[in-house]
Amino acid sequence: MKNILIAAGIAGAAAAGVLLYMRNRNKTSQTLHDVADAAGDAHEGVRRFFRKSNKEAKREVNHAMA
Repeated sequence: MKNILIAAGIAGAAAAGVLLYMRNRNKTSQTLHDVADAAGDAHEGVRRFFRKSNKEAKREVNHAMA
């Protein structure tokens, strides 16, 4: 009987560990996904800024040459 209780405790602890791992894995995955989205948004913002500044610089050069 004692061996059965020990085995059940070990199995329960293993199941709890698996559940905690799976829960944290999903949170980690979601967090990484959110970070990737934020990085993509930042990249688009920087890209838009450089395109705009490039157009403004070309316009200024053309006005200076005219």
